[in-house]
Amino acid sequence: MSEPLSPAEHILGPRPGLTLVIQDARVVEIWVAGRAPRISLRDHDWGETDPHALRDRDGLPFTPINWRLPAWALGLSLHPPE
Repeated sequence: MSEPLSPAEHILGPRPGLTLVIQDARVVEIWVAGRAPRISLRDHDWGETDPHALRDRDGLPFTPINWRLPAWALGLSLHPPE
């Protein structure tokens, strides 16, 4: 049984599903709607020192990164750094 659509989903269509494949407490695969997505990052840490940083809607600088390597190479972990 599927959930009823929200008012926004009636206009935009159903939201895609996100699947994170976890192995050894690391994200090794990312799937959106059954496909490996193009991954874009907005790095606010680099944005402060990037001379050509873009700004988000709150005016904070960020550096856009278009990730082309496998998802596991991002180093996403389920645990915060120690």
